[in-house]
Amino acid sequence: MTLRLADPVTELPGVGPKLASRLGDGLGIRTVHDLLTHYPRRFQDAGDVLDLSEVAEGQPATLIGEVLDWSTRRTTTKGKGRRLDIAEARVRQASGAVFSATFFNQNWRANQLGPGTVAAFSGKVKRFRSDLQLASPDVQRLGRVSAGLDAASAADRLRHQRLLAVYPAVDGLPSFKLAELVEAALDALPRLPDWLPEDLLDRQDLIDLDAAVRGIHLPPDPATRDAARRRLVFDELLSLQLGLQWRRARLEADTLGLDNAPVDRGRAQAFLDALPFPPTGAQIRAFDGIGQDLARLRPMHRLLQGDVGSGKTVVAVWAMLNAVDRRRQAALMVPTEVLADQHYRTLTQLLAPLGVNLLDGIRVELLTSSSTTTQRRRILGELLSGDVDLVVGTHALLEEGVRFADLGVIVIDEQHRFGVSQRVQLKDKAVEAAAVGAKGGDGGPAVLPDVLVMTATPIPRSLALTLYGDLDVTVLDELPPGREPITTQLITPDQAHRRDALYGFIREEAAAGRGAYVVCPFVEESKALPGTAAVEEHKRLSTEVFPDLDVELVHGRMGSDAKDTAMARFRSGDAQVLVSTTVIEVGVDVPHATVMVIEDAERFGISQLHQLRGRVGRGGGRSFCVLFAGWNAELTDDAKERLEAIAGSTDGFELAETDLRIRGAGQLFGQKQSGLPDLRIADLTEDLEVVGVTRDLARDVVASDPDLRSPDHATLRAEVLARYEGGLDAFAALETG
Repeated sequence: MTLRLADPVTELPGVGPKLASRLGDGLGIRTVHDLLTHYPRRFQDAGDVLDLSEVAEGQPATLIGEVLDWSTRRTTTKGKGRRLDIAEARVRQASGAVFSATFFNQNWRANQLGPGTVAAFSGKVKRFRSDLQLASPDVQRLGRVSAGLDAASAADRLRHQRLLAVYPAVDGLPSFKLAELVEAALDALPRLPDWLPEDLLDRQDLIDLDAAVRGIHLPPDPATRDAARRRLVFDELLSLQLGLQWRRARLEADTLGLDNAPVDRGRAQAFLDALPFPPTGAQIRAFDGIGQDLARLRPMHRLLQGDVGSGKTVVAVWAMLNAVDRRRQAALMVPTEVLADQHYRTLTQLLAPLGVNLLDGIRVELLTSSSTTTQRRRILGELLSGDVDLVVGTHALLEEGVRFADLGVIVIDEQHRFGVSQRVQLKDKAVEAAAVGAKGGDGGPAVLPDVLVMTATPIPRSLALTLYGDLDVTVLDELPPGREPITTQLITPDQAHRRDALYGFIREEAAAGRGAYVVCPFVEESKALPGTAAVEEHKRLSTEVFPDLDVELVHGRMGSDAKDTAMARFRSGDAQVLVSTTVIEVGVDVPHATVMVIEDAERFGISQLHQLRGRVGRGGGRSFCVLFAGWNAELTDDAKERLEAIAGSTDGFELAETDLRIRGAGQLFGQKQSGLPDLRIADLTEDLEVVGVTRDLARDVVASDPDLRSPDHATLRAEVLARYEGGLDAFAALETG
């Protein structure tokens, strides 16, 4: 029998409809290709596969045999009075020799390895009384005698293989069964053709694909396993980066950028000169990189990421002012009205030295769904006439009727909160403006604005280079001088007395003119999800805990006027405590707020907790963040690790690396609308070097062949198309609409 990778798993011997359904529903394995890319999660070092007569006492070995029977007994450990359950299996090898395998407090092993089971027992051989035994060995189930497997054939099969693959498994599909299916598939597959050219394999010191696929599942030694993994990681990351660079080439095809290059003694430079503090080194590097992009003939497409307080807004304002210096407009789009209002006030303050909204000054407007009909009509008219230089807005900027005279720079803040289609719509506004101005409207290349997307969520470098492989990345990794780290404390239910002490401290801060946030995971109480709700917590704090203070409430279900009023009272100091949901997570800037209290902190991810903490400490001096955890739910090990990481570090990039390690790339990577293939074997925490190598290689390939149509790249194109679900055209359509 000869198999193909595209064949369904039912082509494998012994895989009927029931097993095929279990493979598909439980593990997503429907084809031979799916089975062979279900990679081992670890490898068990089995030592040499030996017969009992060859065993050296005290040395690691693997003994294979058929389980004959089990005995169990209970004993008491000396001096401690603890009970110890001992389960012992008698196992017969192919030679007829019998040894015992002993397990402590693992009586369930008798059910897992019932009589007739053939298994490999790996560990150090010891002598107990006159018998040889393995105590607490690693076990690999290989099959059952009733299924035609005996100890001799099992030993022959594994004799060449010291490393035993352990696969991700589900109920009813143990690892040993998956190993049997993989081996059967490899036996029936012809040599796999390679999609990478030989000269590339030589340059990168990679083994061929067939050897890699067989070596990752049936490695005779660690060196073979490592070489196989390196090749498969390279394949996974190169195909992903080729798709990203292909999409970028497609997006930039038949397009021209605008000349938004910085000008001498323009408003952008005047803005920097008027700042009350010198830019950080990271900001200066950002100005240089973005300035070069603004001067190029292709539209800028750059990601600006930086930790809380690193000065992204200053960089964004500078970029937008370069468009204004070229007599064009700029737009700043944000996900929420709270953030839009915050940015509008920040912009008017930062630009005050340049005469914002004065006769000859820069015109800045705010457009959200809360804008009145009169305001909206006026702003729309002035955008179309070109009288407005900078506009800040939410999704309202995307509504029909919003048109620009000449849109030169787009800044999108917290870009991960926007759907791809929304980002494309704003680009389309610029195309409309170009058509109105007869630019690119003669059938020639489309003239597109420069786009800068920002995030205050630090992203590990490996993930940024992968997830945003089609963007240039600028990182602000320095904080302005004088900003003190925020003191963070974790409080669990067994430390209940500390809650009262905290409330006393908040009252002291309020008396000194400072403010406190209290963030809750839910708006209202729910039986389905027990936890602290903002509405009820606001009522409790305002009536029972702080009846002498003004306590305001903000959450996403409130009307805009009510939210604005509450925020304004807290910002002005008329209210000393603000109870909220995560609606204040990003961008809210209240300099006198010094205390952040987060209820049910285990319900938030590391990134969210770090962002929430960043709402305090913005006015200088000491600030504090208190994490209440486990008051409404039991803390999992992952939750404890997240909270301890937050309490132990204020470095957003360090925390991002921790988050990537805890959660894995799968969850971070599997975003809706991303269109990116899953990572099955690459580990972005381990494979950063390969990420960089494949990114550079993909850029070179696509630069020489933007659509991968060259005969030399036929196999590369086929591989990338196979890996991107729906194909590259569907992936590109996410950006092109």
